[in-house]
Amino acid sequence: MLLKNSSALNPKLSPLPCISRTSSSLSNLHKLSSSPMFKIAFSHFRLTLPHIRKPRENCFNITDIYYEEMLEANPGNALLLRNYAKFLHEVKRDIDKAEKFYARAVLASPADGEVLSLYAELVWEAHKDVDTAEAYFKQAVQAAPHDCYVIASYANFLWNLEESDG
Repeated sequence: MLLKNSSALNPKLSPLPCISRTSSSLSNLHKLSSSPMFKIAFSHFRLTLPHIRKPRENCFNITDIYYEEMLEANPGNALLLRNYAKFLHEVKRDIDKAEKFYARAVLASPADGEVLSLYAELVWEAHKDVDTAEAYFKQAVQAAPHDCYVIASYANFLWNLEESDG
């Protein structure tokens, strides 16, 4: 059920100020926009405006800044480390930096099969180090024997290894 006025149900709730051309509404909007919560909520919008001119480059830079700020606040967060490493590896193609963050993610969560598998893929792709990649894949399968992503990644690695040998 769509409610037109939430203050009708709860008189303590005041409706949001309407945006119109009247001076009182503009004054209310100015008050709202100068509040700390408004600034926090819409600070990300200001950061994303420059991406209009150079969408790909600036979006990557904004994402980098976002991850670095989040990692500064949560340096041992395995999920955050993994996601940033995956972004660096698959989107930005910064293999060296991705490897560093995958290694940190593995240290933060050594029993996470998906992280181990992603790291193994990067080791294979970047260094063609069969032994190290296979060791990480085997560790990943041991950590998550029922994870279809981990099993499929290991199978893909073995398939590609067989093709490159044959």
